[in-house]
Order: sequence, then C-alpha cells, then structure tokens
Amino acid sequence: MVALPVSMASFYASAISVDFRHEYKNDSQKHASRMKMGGSPTKNLSMSLELKFKSPTGGFMDGVEATGAEIDTGYKFKLADEWELIPGMPVEFSGDNATYKPQLRLTYKPLSVDGLSISARYRLDVKPHESVKRFRHRYTANLGYKHNRWAYALELNQYYAADGNYHLYDNGRSNYENNLTVRYSQGKWSPWFEVGDVSVSATSDKRELRSRVGIKYQF
Repeated sequence: MVALPVSMASFYASAISVDFRHEYKNDSQKHASRMKMGGSPTKNLSMSLELKFKSPTGGFMDGVEATGAEIDTGYKFKLADEWELIPGMPVEFSGDNATYKPQLRLTYKPLSVDGLSISARYRLDVKPHESVKRFRHRYTANLGYKHNRWAYALELNQYYAADGNYHLYDNGRSNYENNLTVRYSQGKWSPWFEVGDVSVSATSDKRELRSRVGIKYQF
C-alpha cells in the first residue's frame, strides 16, 4: 500500500489533491485525524486513498498511531445536462480485516440555480469477517451550494443494521448522523470547518457534537 500514493501521484499529474482533517468529539473527548489524497485521471473516473490515525487513548497527538486506510474508486455517468449517476466502491482496511462499501449516488445540479447541487446515495457496508455485524445499510442526502469562494454543505445520514442483534444506537438497529460544512477557497488552498451530530455509543441514547477542521490543497 505504500507504493500506491506514488503511483497515484504520477497517474493523476495535475489533478491530484491532498486534504488533511482533524476531529474532536465533545463528550467523549477523543481526537482523530486523517489525510486523503485523490484526483481524477480521466474526466469521469475518480480515485482516492485515505489514511487514518489517532492516539490509543484518544488524546491530542499523543503517541499517534495508524488505525486504517480506505481506497475509493468512482465513475461518473452523465444522464442528462442536470443529472449524474456515480457508482463507487470504497474499501476500508483496519488491521487484518476489510470492509467493502459498494454505493450508488444520484446528483441533480439545476441549471437555473448556479452552484446548487442535490444528491442521494445508498451504501451497503459489508464486513465479511463478521457474523451479526456483517451488513449495514446507509442512506445519505446532500444539499450543497457554492457562491464565489464560499461553499456550504448539509449532509443527512441514516443507518440501518440488517441483523436485529446488530446495535447501532440506543440498543437499536438504526442510527443517524447530520453534518454541516463550510469551506472557503483561496487559490489552491481550501480551509474548511464542519460540525456534526453523532451518537456516543451503540448502547446509549446520548448524542454529542463532533467538530472537524481541515485544509485541502489542489495541485
């Protein structure tokens, strides 16, 4: 996997981007970070590699260790002037295990409103090494708007476990997560900030604030 970023960089040439993100969960008081590299070698094909790392105790940059990686590939089909269909296949690696995430996204960009995009995505999380926790459905709705150098995004996620004994939130098989992101672009740099409403654990009904700050550089 070490050789992959090198081949990606040479393959993408000028299309590559690097995005670094750090997050903090308010109630859990846990930190985590990730770095994502990606781009489009062709007009419709996109590829990315994401590296995840955090402290074993959840502290801020305290003995940070790599916790996993994710490779993502997607292909965009232009259905009409305003519609796009994007199938994709993220694969997440953690330890000796892999999680496969086949997904399908439909995006609508009305020509009458410049900068507006609306999309819906279905994703199935598949963990072949698990029994009860093997399948989880994820439904996502996105609303985005770009104006000059500013970009705003709202994301709503709904999770549903295929097995009734697979608890996601409050000892139940369903969960939800909502995120609001603001991004500012200046040249090749794009700093951004996100706040999210996430669950604390699978056995509790408690929710917490997750704050993320990141910066993206486009080559």
